Amino acid sequence: MQSHPPIVALVRDTGDNRLRKLLTDEVPGIVTVVVGPHLSLSLEKLLMTGQSPRLVIVSGRLYPAERPELVSLVRRVIPGAEFLVVSAAEDKPPVLHQLGVDRVRHLVISPAAGDTADAARGQLGHAVKNLTEGTPWTAVDYLKEGTKVHEFPLCRSDEKEAIIAAVAGLIDGDSDETELFRQKVALLTDEMLENALYAAPRTPEGEQLYRKGEQRPVSREEQIVFRFGFDGETVAMEATDGWGSLRPETVIQHLAKNQTLAGDVGETGGRGIFIIWQFLEQLYISICPGRRTVVGGHVRRSSPTDLEVPRGFHIVTTACCI
Repeated sequence: MQSHPPIVALVRDTGDNRLRKLLTDEVPGIVTVVVGPHLSLSLEKLLMTGQSPRLVIVSGRLYPAERPELVSLVRRVIPGAEFLVVSAAEDKPPVLHQLGVDRVRHLVISPAAGDTADAARGQLGHAVKNLTEGTPWTAVDYLKEGTKVHEFPLCRSDEKEAIIAAVAGLIDGDSDETELFRQKVALLTDEMLENALYAAPRTPEGEQLYRKGEQRPVSREEQIVFRFGFDGETVAMEATDGWGSLRPETVIQHLAKNQTLAGDVGETGGRGIFIIWQFLEQLYISICPGRRTVVGGHVRRSSPTDLEVPRGFHIVTTACCI
């Protein structure tokens, strides 16, 4: 039986027990390395076994704040690896600028102590599976099996309000908490559709083709489609456009730039993507350059309402679109 290249986890020290337990529970066959002054030597010994890790998981307590040079150092030894940062919900959110510099495109926030929700606790295992198998993220991933997923292809920009109403209408109940959840879902739907309708269409030189809010037809070639489902606890949604104008480095730059503004909601570039990231529990963006972009994620009834709570993301580039 052919063995797969190992998955390596870099942890701060032997006291980083919570992350180590989470990794052990979620990721079978993981190799844990405690980062010390001779990290390169430790990794080189691992490579002497003849196996080159395809995925390196890095503790958020180690990187980027404490060891900002870590990813760059590891890449010299394992140039082909993908990196996934795992940060604890109760820790200070990672500063994204360094992740952008190092082309780190995956961040998972491990659940807070006492959080037993399967949806939150399984995000790490799901991320590892997708990254090692090359599986794309989809809205269905976050919904209970058998949940109906609704699909709306757009022909005109003024269909947006009907779609927002359809998504919000799935959420029943009249409590204050339910109404807040409904408003959050409506906001996310609005921002995703605005992004597909107005931010994605670009000239070859990168200039925006349409003004935000402009009423316009949507051509068949644009392939703007909105999908969503609700299983009673979780709303999952995604917007697809046929432009493929986003770039992974641009997404990280937008998130990092807006993160430093501490809530200032001025006319900053990429504000829409930042708002989507803040309200979702986990953002995923799949980009086929020049052909397609999918922006999606999920939010639960029990999701934290505090926008200071860190959120994760996955940003991938595909070679082709099917």
